[in-house]
Amino acid sequence: MAEKQRIVFLDWLRVVACFMVMMVHASECVYSDDYSFSFPSELARRSVMFIQSFVRPVAVPLFLMASAYLLVPVKTDTKSFFRKRFTRVGIPFVVFLFLYAFLPAVWGEFSWAEAWANVKQAGINFIPRESHLWFVYMMLGLYLVMPVISPWLSRVGKKEELFFLAIWAFTLCFYWLRDVLGPLFGECWWNPYPLFYYVSGFIGYIVLGHYIRTYLNWSARKILAVCLPVMAACYVFGVCQFYHRSFIVSTPQELEMHLQNDTIIAGLMSACVFLLFSLVRKAGRGYGLIRKVSEASYGIYLMHMLMLPAVFRFLNPLLPVPLAIILTAAVTFILSFVISRLIGRLPFGKYIVG
Repeated sequence: MAEKQRIVFLDWLRVVACFMVMMVHASECVYSDDYSFSFPSELARRSVMFIQSFVRPVAVPLFLMASAYLLVPVKTDTKSFFRKRFTRVGIPFVVFLFLYAFLPAVWGEFSWAEAWANVKQAGINFIPRESHLWFVYMMLGLYLVMPVISPWLSRVGKKEELFFLAIWAFTLCFYWLRDVLGPLFGECWWNPYPLFYYVSGFIGYIVLGHYIRTYLNWSARKILAVCLPVMAACYVFGVCQFYHRSFIVSTPQELEMHLQNDTIIAGLMSACVFLLFSLVRKAGRGYGLIRKVSEASYGIYLMHMLMLPAVFRFLNPLLPVPLAIILTAAVTFILSFVISRLIGRLPFGKYIVG
C-alpha cells in the first residue's frame, strides 16, 4: 500500500535538489568565505556564474514545496504532527549542531578550546562551520505555523490563495526596490515587521506547493510551453546580473542578492522546475536507488559540509574549475549517502540522520 501512495516525482525532486545544494556549496569554495569574495581566474568567475545562476535560486525552495505538497494541510492533530516532525528533523539537527562544533577538532581544523567555545555557541545559533544549518532553523519555524495555516488553506478557495501568492510575488521584488527606494512600507529600525512582512518569506513556498497540488492541473504541453521560456529568461537575467555585480560589489551578500530564495527569480524558477518534475509519473528504471537516496536526503544534507571542503581542497589543484565543482559535489554526495545509509541501519540511527 505504501508503494502505491508514494509520489514518485517528489523522490526525484529531492535527490536533484539535494545535489543542487552540493553544487552551491562546492562553487562557493571557489570564490567565497561568507565574508568576502574573489575569483582566482576568469574561468572561475564564469564557471561559478553559470552554475550558481541555476542551482542557487531553486535548491531550497524545491525542498519547501515538496514538504508542502506532502504535509499541508496538516491531516493529523497538532500534537502528533509536532511529535513526528520534531523527532525526525529536530533531534538529528541538534546532534549535528554539536558534531560540527567539536568534530573538526579531531582532525586539527581548530583547537579543543575553540571546540568548547563552539559547543557553547551551538546552543544559541549555528557557528560558521555549520552555516548550512540555517535551513533547518527555518524549516522548524515553518513546521510551527503549518497547523495554523492549514485550516485557512482548507477553507479558502483558489482565488483567495492566488491573491495571497500574488502579494507574495510582489514581495519577491523588494530586494531590488530597497536598493532603489530605501526602506519600504513601514520598515524602520524600531519596526522590523512592516506592511507585507506576514505575507513574505519562505511561507510563500509552502502556499505555492499547496496551490500547485490542489489547483494546478496543467497538461505536459502547457507546462513545457510556459516553464521552459520562463526558466530560460530568469536564468539569462541571473547570469547577466551575476557577471555585472561581480565587478561592482564587494561582499557575497551583494553579489548573490538577486539569486537568493526571496527573489522573483527564485520564485519563478522554483515553480517552473517543480512543475517540470511533476511530469515524472512513473517510477522507471533506477527508481529503487532514487528512493533510497531520497529517504537519506536529510542525513545527506546535515553531514555534507563535514566532507565537502576537504574534497574540494583535494580536487581543486588537479582539475579545471568547472570539473572541480561538479566532482566535489558528486563525491561529497555519494560519500554522504553511503554514510547516512550506514548510520540509518544502527539501532538509533534515525535519531542521527532522520
